[in-house]
Amino acid sequence: MHASFLAAYLGSDPVVANSLSRIASSLRQVDVIDHRRLQPGRSAQILIVDCRQQRSDEYTSAKLSPELLQLALVSENNVHRAVIFASGFSDYLMWPLIEREVLSRLSGCVAEIERRSGARFFSADPLVQKSCDLLAQRVDQRIALGELARTVGSNKTTLVDRFEVSFGCGPITWLRHYRMAEAAQRLRNGRESVANIAVSLGYENSNNFSTAFKAIHGVSPLHYRKMALRREKPV
Repeated sequence: MHASFLAAYLGSDPVVANSLSRIASSLRQVDVIDHRRLQPGRSAQILIVDCRQQRSDEYTSAKLSPELLQLALVSENNVHRAVIFASGFSDYLMWPLIEREVLSRLSGCVAEIERRSGARFFSADPLVQKSCDLLAQRVDQRIALGELARTVGSNKTTLVDRFEVSFGCGPITWLRHYRMAEAAQRLRNGRESVANIAVSLGYENSNNFSTAFKAIHGVSPLHYRKMALRREKPV
């Protein structure tokens, strides 16, 4: 079973990889593995880049997805904070590792990922937010794009364009992501059946719901719930 978030160590030192994995094992939400052990179908949300062999003016973060949070691993006697942050890293870890620091940095990354996720469902554009509020209130119903546009006093083209500016997707895609975020929260927080969650979110067919959920979260609803329950068990 997997944790909710995955951190990958990008470096060549197995001692570091093992130490990070051991320390992170006390967290309920994060697994740390060597990037060479990433299995097909798994992706990391956090990257720990080993920068100990680089000069202070050579720090460069890996140019991957902008959604990926990256931590620089640096030597204790070679910490140049301004250069680290200017290079695009979210934060840094020092070697030799300090357990409390590793746990704090990883917990901070999780909080940032969750904060970003919440921001996907809020827009400063009044028209877009009005539409989002309406869609959230009618999350169990089918609503056509034209009907939504008329209800909020707009037209389809304008509404889609303004959603694209706010969220990078149209209203219907936004609604699908919102439904799956709601589903994930309910799977984590209760014993409600997958079938009931599916119906309450507008999916009459549980298989269609499971397919939609897996497309967003990478695992089936039942697998996701098992993962969450595992992480909630007392140590």
